[in-house]
Amino acid sequence: MAKFVFNDGKVFAGGYDLSSNITSVNLDISADELDATTINSGGFRSRLGGLKDSTLNMDGFFEAGANKPDALLGASVGNELVVTTVPDAGVGNIAYFMKSTLFSYNILGSIGEITPFTVSKSQSSDVVVRGTIQLDGSLTSSGNSTGTQLGAVAASEKCYAAIHCYSVSGTSTPTITFKLQSDDNSSFTSPTDRITFTGITAIGSAFQSVSGAITDQYWRLNYTITGTNPAFGIHATIGIE
Repeated sequence: MAKFVFNDGKVFAGGYDLSSNITSVNLDISADELDATTINSGGFRSRLGGLKDSTLNMDGFFEAGANKPDALLGASVGNELVVTTVPDAGVGNIAYFMKSTLFSYNILGSIGEITPFTVSKSQSSDVVVRGTIQLDGSLTSSGNSTGTQLGAVAASEKCYAAIHCYSVSGTSTPTITFKLQSDDNSSFTSPTDRITFTGITAIGSAFQSVSGAITDQYWRLNYTITGTNPAFGIHATIGIE
């Protein structure tokens, strides 16, 4: 990916696409700096990385109503949400996703100005995953993501998937069911199901992982859609950490 101007990013939290309300987003991934200097260090300090952490800070324009930011953020302080931040939108591009807890939600501002909000989240469990976007848009029939050569999963690693469903329409209980699949070839001639997600019938999100060791290098999301005139707004990312 070449250098780019940050003007096509996206942010998903739970079952909400917040992108049209966000004015800035900052993801900080860090590790504790631990001093490991000994008496025979030769006059230089030695340091090791300790516990890792991440925080996500967002600014945006307040908006209330069904499927609007306040409907999620105003009811989620202290709760865990699956969050995905996208520097440059589009399938095949990079995204970061994690489980996070919303600790701060500040709203309202100066008279005469567009009403703002500010959000502060912190990693709540598991890891921050640097992944590849598999799906980004409306899905109306069963299929597969194109797939990505993420590589094999070592015994100490996991393959993670985050799915955001931000819109659902149709009748006869529209349902979309995802499977994380792997294979040893890009054509997926003999895919193996690694994770089967619970069927999605309403806006929401899912975060799951499968442990290594797995020698397959190619990964994708398979999805089955049922119902009458179904349509789902989906953003999904997978990655190995």
